[in-house]
Amino acid sequence: MSSIIFVPNSGISHRLFELKVIYCVGGEISPLLANIYLNVLDKVWKMKKVEERWKARLIRYADDCVVPGQGNTERVLKGIRTVLGHLDLSLNEAKTRVVDARKESFNFLGFTIQVKKSIKTGKRFPLIRPSKEALAEIKAEIKALTCRKTLHLPKEVVIKKLNEVVRGWAGYFYYKNCSRDLSTIKRFLDERVRIYLRRKHAKKSRGYKAYPYQYLYETLGLYKIPTTAPWTQTAKAVGRR
Repeated sequence: MSSIIFVPNSGISHRLFELKVIYCVGGEISPLLANIYLNVLDKVWKMKKVEERWKARLIRYADDCVVPGQGNTERVLKGIRTVLGHLDLSLNEAKTRVVDARKESFNFLGFTIQVKKSIKTGKRFPLIRPSKEALAEIKAEIKALTCRKTLHLPKEVVIKKLNEVVRGWAGYFYYKNCSRDLSTIKRFLDERVRIYLRRKHAKKSRGYKAYPYQYLYETLGLYKIPTTAPWTQTAKAVGRR
């Protein structure tokens, strides 16, 4: 099964679909199996010159795909249904929809994407930020590692686990318009670590004097989340989402 989002005539248009093997006992197919199956779709796309003829570009990572396009929605959808049909796969029609990215956003691989107009230049550009779900997930993980249940653990162990989680998340979302959200998570991480330390050592203050930035980052070795994401770096569809 799969779903598609298509965004016509917006400068950036998209179809997003997630695939499952029909007889896979309801379980999602692995990235490897998705690549094996959908390699056929990739080849047909190139062979039929869909991008050149219909201005529809297929962007796929395992079983997640986006197709930027400029119209010809039904024709391209029909072609995808035909190819998937030959693979004994079908679209999840409940998730298949047409989206105008100039008016609404959509999620892809953990990012929320929408076409916006620059206040300075007046030109349209894709605004790419971590999705609300991705932000909520990392906050929940940080909170779980700094809650009362972990007070019995040595702080070195807690910091190590936090670094593993946060470094992976920040590395994945270190891209384009994500600087503000990276800063938000950094502040959240700092505050949660101070809360953990206050509780562990029975401190009544908010911990800014007892546990300043120098103590967090130099003494404890807390990973410092970068807060200025580069615009020229290519997005990496690896790691966390």
